[in-house]
Amino acid sequence: MNGARHRFALGFTCFILVCITAVYPFLLYTPNNFVTRWREWYIETAMGTMTHQWLATWFIPHDIINDVMLKRYLMNRNQAGLESTWEPETDPVDETPTTPRGQFLSRFSELDAESFDAFIQQNPEYIEDGYDKIDIDLVGDDPTKKRYDTGLWTTQGDPVVAINAEYGILIAQIAGEDELGLEYAGKLAFCHQPERVSVGLCEGLFSYGSFVSDMARDYDAMLAVNASGFADYEGNGTGGIPYGFLKSEGREIQGAEGGDWKIIGFDNEDRLQIGAFSDTSSLRDAVEFWPVLILNGENIIRNAGLNDAQPRTAIGQTKDKTAMFLVVDGRKTHSFGITYAGCGEIMERYGAYQAAMLDGGSSSVMVYNGREITSPTTLSQNPEGRYLPDCFVVK
Repeated sequence: MNGARHRFALGFTCFILVCITAVYPFLLYTPNNFVTRWREWYIETAMGTMTHQWLATWFIPHDIINDVMLKRYLMNRNQAGLESTWEPETDPVDETPTTPRGQFLSRFSELDAESFDAFIQQNPEYIEDGYDKIDIDLVGDDPTKKRYDTGLWTTQGDPVVAINAEYGILIAQIAGEDELGLEYAGKLAFCHQPERVSVGLCEGLFSYGSFVSDMARDYDAMLAVNASGFADYEGNGTGGIPYGFLKSEGREIQGAEGGDWKIIGFDNEDRLQIGAFSDTSSLRDAVEFWPVLILNGENIIRNAGLNDAQPRTAIGQTKDKTAMFLVVDGRKTHSFGITYAGCGEIMERYGAYQAAMLDGGSSSVMVYNGREITSPTTLSQNPEGRYLPDCFVVK
């Protein structure tokens, strides 16, 4: 018996030595494209967090880490001076449909008309009070669900899980695989009434933060997503101290951080503005974060070359002023996370004219109709996410 144990211990030791002397150097230095992409993904994902960077720094030489992280520096340099511009508005040609159904479908242009007609035929109770009172909520109680068959689809083929005509909200489930075959899942919300979008503040701003669900309740909001980053020294922050520019309902609360960061928010004409603005008087609700995904209709993040998959939150707007909010889960079995480029691709697919990232990681969460419909990734596995200083609300 002892001999068998000794042979096992010797064999296991030899295996470890082989890994150290052969496999480990191969994984670090091989130019093989497949291995290189996985190596860069691992490094970028670990270094993209505040608390898990040791997963890279303990095992990988600093020169290799620095070579990979150089791409992040180049991305920031390429984004210097970016600033959104909107073409002057022109009087639209009045082609408004005359029927309630036509007006509804014209408003929710991302909704596939054929699937909607079939859904209503099977569920006529949803239009009993009229098309302007439609309230469909098929999200369910499992925020990790990624395979929906609601019978409602977007024009891009994603399942629709909620429509609220009063607030102009439509929510689609977004799921897919990245280039490494890693799955992601989340929600993409459209708001056709951008005048309803504002920045909601936590109750104890500059002292202690609140859950996004609590801020949504305080503002009587139908939809809310996390917004600002916050001071979190050594992971011990209370979530109450916002990082960067903050303006809520026309009141400027904190000045800009500057550097690589961009001010992101809505002006008095309900247009999403992105940039390092010196004059913020025209902004009514804004925060500060980075990077920019889409600027003036151009996807500028596509070729950044960053592979780190994380939980993400992004904001965007189409040319017709439809606001978009994307939250993708990460660090979960149902969703590994998504890259910046992946967020940009989704926003571009749905016609974003401007788009940028908001805070991500364990802060990423979407609340709809009083409950979390995405799955935040916190160390405590708290379904409400983290305490945060502010959020974007639709109220």
